[in-house]
Amino acid sequence: MNSQIHSCSRSASPVDERLFIGVYPAGLVYADRLREAGGDYARLAFLPYDTLDLQVSPDCPAELRQAVSAHADRMRARRGQAFQVSTCGQTVILGKA
Repeated sequence: MNSQIHSCSRSASPVDERLFIGVYPAGLVYADRLREAGGDYARLAFLPYDTLDLQVSPDCPAELRQAVSAHADRMRARRGQAFQVSTCGQTVILGKA
């Protein structure tokens, strides 16, 4: 089983390996696993569930900005749909301000 996990991680693109997307109560946080700020992954952008207005940090590297924007576009395409924000099944309606 470990070899399967290891082989999957090797096939991931460098951008996929760097990009962390955290599901938080108010929105998605995009962060860079290779850079730290304040003892945590460096924040790249934030996508609030209510507005779906992507807020990109000025220091977001270009190679990650494209992946962040593409993911945010996929989330915007789900506007009006329920999105699970917790392991106990809580959901929010995307784009409902």
